[in-house]
Amino acid sequence: MRIALTYNLRRDRREASAEFDSRETVAAITMVVESLGHQVTALDVTGSIPRVVAGLRWIRPDLVLNLAEGEHGAFREAFYPALFEHLGYAHTGSSASVLALCLDKALAKRVVAAAGVAVAPDALVRGAGGGGLPRVPLPALVKPNLEGSSKGISTASVVETPDALAARTTELLGRYPDGVLVEQFVPGLDVTVGWIEPLGVLPAIAYRYPSARFAVYDYALKHDTPELVVKQRVEPGLAGAIETAAARVFEALGVTGYGRADFRVTPAGEVVFLEMNALPSLAPGEDLYVAAGWLGVTPRELFAHVLETARQARGAPQAAQA
Repeated sequence: MRIALTYNLRRDRREASAEFDSRETVAAITMVVESLGHQVTALDVTGSIPRVVAGLRWIRPDLVLNLAEGEHGAFREAFYPALFEHLGYAHTGSSASVLALCLDKALAKRVVAAAGVAVAPDALVRGAGGGGLPRVPLPALVKPNLEGSSKGISTASVVETPDALAARTTELLGRYPDGVLVEQFVPGLDVTVGWIEPLGVLPAIAYRYPSARFAVYDYALKHDTPELVVKQRVEPGLAGAIETAAARVFEALGVTGYGRADFRVTPAGEVVFLEMNALPSLAPGEDLYVAAGWLGVTPRELFAHVLETARQARGAPQAAQA
């Protein structure tokens, strides 16, 4: 197949571009996909939309392998898939509507709660002042509602007093005016669960990192000192409940192709949904590769599944035999 690999190029180390992909990542993914027998053309979609449309028309892809996170607003992850769908190009991953839903943490939690999975009590704050302090039990975690990659989350994100809650909410709204989510802090173990069709739910990964009174997997741990984080397979006695909850979450939110859901597991064993990443990173070494590797699935096989699932779902031509 002719494949357009669409992405946003990471040009600096600012937090705002943390979800974008480096040239090294794009080159590595291109090499793996080409090894499957496909013709790959990379297209940085940052900036001019007419340029993107012209690039796609020049490439004439049978399928778009989409990594693009988008740049602004509540629809940023959904924008390019919506454009592809409008132009008639098949693409990998979930539909634009699902990506828009999953980026909105507060809305996604409502859908997941209706499906019978536990979520933490929360309040969404928009605009200056937010109409007073949100009524959420303290301690609470304060984070941007429409961001991923732990953007906006630090050791100061867990607050214990009304004054600290007001200060942190105001500070984050200044940086993320589209909304701040305040949710009751859930003590316990950070866990993530991947999903790849047709394999289904992958083994749950537990993150273990230096402990603190209110430990969170924050931006610094994820991007500045990842060597401090150990990723371990969850023990079988706990994994079953986590993976059952994850399957229910993926189904409720309508995620297709691949995705990754984050949870906290309390000391009492309750599995609490935090957020869904319907467009998780496919950079080498990321969590999907780790969990798939525990099943004996190689990166090459992972991409074969991602591409074939999209081809079947959206009517792209049959893949050539590698």
